Amino acid sequence: MGTYGGLGPAILATLWSLCGVAFTLVFLRAYAASRKHGKWRWDFIHIAVAFVTAALAGIFITVGVDKGLGNYVKRLTYSQIWDTFYWFYLAIYAGTISIAFSKFSVIALLLEVQEGSQKRKRKYALWAVGAVFGIASLLEVFLTAFQCKPLSKVWNLAEDGTCPASKAAKAISYVHAATGGITDLILALWPISIVWNLQTAFRVKVGFCLLMAVGIVPAAAAFVRIQLLTRLHTAKDPTYESGLFLLSAAVEAASLIILCSIPPLRPLFIRVIWGPPTLSTGTRTTHPTATAASMGVLPRSHSLSVNNIGSSRAADDEEHGKADQAIVVSKAYKVEAEE
Repeated sequence: MGTYGGLGPAILATLWSLCGVAFTLVFLRAYAASRKHGKWRWDFIHIAVAFVTAALAGIFITVGVDKGLGNYVKRLTYSQIWDTFYWFYLAIYAGTISIAFSKFSVIALLLEVQEGSQKRKRKYALWAVGAVFGIASLLEVFLTAFQCKPLSKVWNLAEDGTCPASKAAKAISYVHAATGGITDLILALWPISIVWNLQTAFRVKVGFCLLMAVGIVPAAAAFVRIQLLTRLHTAKDPTYESGLFLLSAAVEAASLIILCSIPPLRPLFIRVIWGPPTLSTGTRTTHPTATAASMGVLPRSHSLSVNNIGSSRAADDEEHGKADQAIVVSKAYKVEAEE
């Protein structure tokens, strides 16, 4: 009887569909939102690491599905079951790293737009959020990987040995999922405190908050993972439940990469759909749109006036230096002379 079946087809279809979308957005990010002042942006570096490790986890899951991951345990031999668990744990390790770096990317993005008298304290708070989840992720990988002696007993339960850290590994899996959900909620709601006091249009504030609030989706997936952990630890069909758990984890990891890539790509999408913004050359002052200043969240004091095209290069560079304080800057200006 074949090892491929059960949830296997659904797992692979969902996994690689999400990976395709994530790859497209990360590629666009590399093109349009990966550098600042000629240097690689930390939010892009983190999301690139997150995608690479997510793709690696996807490869492990694919091999695992071919070995029987997601299939019913009654259809597998003992050796096939242990092979399935081997690839399951490899996917867990890589997926945990991917989820952590996705959250680090969001934190790096938020650190770029901190304003006001509480800027330093707010940055410390964001670093603390990232540190707590980073520690939880390290403990998740370490305790899960080294819970048994020998190490191979983690996935091969029939092998001789002991698992003295099994209770700690089980506990940290719940802590990691809960910490991840809480972290996602904090990061999703954080932008409200950033933009609400800025002197900009109300619709811009609401739009920016909604863009970042999509982080609630992976938060929900993280909390669902807690329930799936309970099912996995008490499963009568561990290979099927392992597949269900990894399906949920894949959705969480991919949605983090996809959703946290939307805000920095918003200027690119606007430029593609509506074209580059037009700045007049008269005495009139125009404000940069989202393509000029990162989703329009800059204060009005950053408004841009172009009065002298002949000497505009230095002034343009200076204005771009100001605009670069925002999340994403597009330099595709089109200047039209007034009649």
